[in-house]
Amino acid sequence: MPGSAPPGDLTKGHTVRRYDQELAKLRGIILEMGEHVIEQTQAAVAALVDREESQAFRVLDREPQVDYLSLDADEEVFRVIIRRQPTAVDLRIVLALSKIAGDVERAGDKAARIARQAIDLEELGKESTHLDGDLQAAFRCLDAKACCMFERSIKAVASFDVAEAVTIFEDEPALYESSHGVRKLLSEQGQEGLIPRQTVSLLTSAHALERIGNHASNIAEQVIYVALGQDIRYRNREILIETLRHRGF
Repeated sequence: MPGSAPPGDLTKGHTVRRYDQELAKLRGIILEMGEHVIEQTQAAVAALVDREESQAFRVLDREPQVDYLSLDADEEVFRVIIRRQPTAVDLRIVLALSKIAGDVERAGDKAARIARQAIDLEELGKESTHLDGDLQAAFRCLDAKACCMFERSIKAVASFDVAEAVTIFEDEPALYESSHGVRKLLSEQGQEGLIPRQTVSLLTSAHALERIGNHASNIAEQVIYVALGQDIRYRNREILIETLRHRGF
């Protein structure tokens, strides 16, 4: 079992240099996907909160970029498996990267969902869709939490950084607290002028942001799986964090 020091880049050091290049290409595709998803999420929330409908349409126009990159990632996974027939650690890396690509793609879908809700809100009427200051602030807070977690999960993939992955787990309570804050405000404002369709659209958007944070946690789990060889998906979070911090991560 690895010691307390970070394991470094496990996708380098093979005797077959071409193998290193193939793994680097696969991970590069995933990192590019992650960058697009962060940009898409921020633009979608801006469309929702600031009523910038043009931003929402741009998000939907750019959604295929992430989908095409996801297809590229799948193809690269198949190529690596067929050409190299990886085993042990190498197979762990390839399978984990495949799962990570899936989570990144699904996070991109959530950003598109928020954009669609922003468009729906505009169609309900210009005046009636205005969000008050508290609700705007609550959505921005939730957006910041989700995007920060997701950005750091992509950063963790760059070097299979366990310490970075642990910080994502530590941020989960704040993500859920922010999501609860939005739902609470919507419940209160449901009695102050918001019609049911507006409330549903906003709740859907809040849930999508929370799910983006969840995808970040899923990615962090795969990072730890690669680095430490442990499947920690069903481990108690508090105990897991304490254990990994105790080990120096």
